[in-house]
Amino acid sequence: MTCERFLELLDGLDNEKPPAAMAAHVRSCPACARRAAALQSAVDLYRLPDIAGSSNMVPRVAAMLPFVSAPRRSVSMRNWLGAGFVLLVSMIMIPGLSAFMVIAPDLGADFMVPVSLVLGCLVTAYSGLFVVSHLDDFSRRLKAYQGRQAHKAA
Repeated sequence: MTCERFLELLDGLDNEKPPAAMAAHVRSCPACARRAAALQSAVDLYRLPDIAGSSNMVPRVAAMLPFVSAPRRSVSMRNWLGAGFVLLVSMIMIPGLSAFMVIAPDLGADFMVPVSLVLGCLVTAYSGLFVVSHLDDFSRRLKAYQGRQAHKAA
């Protein structure tokens, strides 16, 4: 039995026991077994009593968790690095702006200290957010590096 045929027959089942050919296919095909299990879970969830009016929503929410997709990172590493590059270039270019040149002679050198502090805080905040949002990637790379170093030493 092909996977396409299995899925057609699976959609046609109405709370009845699947034929022997379908059961044999499920035993030999992990993808179809996962699909059949997910469909059975959805049917079981549909048959749960409606407890929306009750004060205890925990069982209903816990039953829905298998159907919620896993969270994924919404900003890629490339975008983070691009934003960091833009921040760095803007820090370098600020002292060269004409508006900055007009203000600097009137305010003197005292103007550079607050500007430097603000830019330093921006870089620190950006770096902190970058590291925190990529901790899993950094730890995976560190473990791989340590594994390579241990392999070289052996």
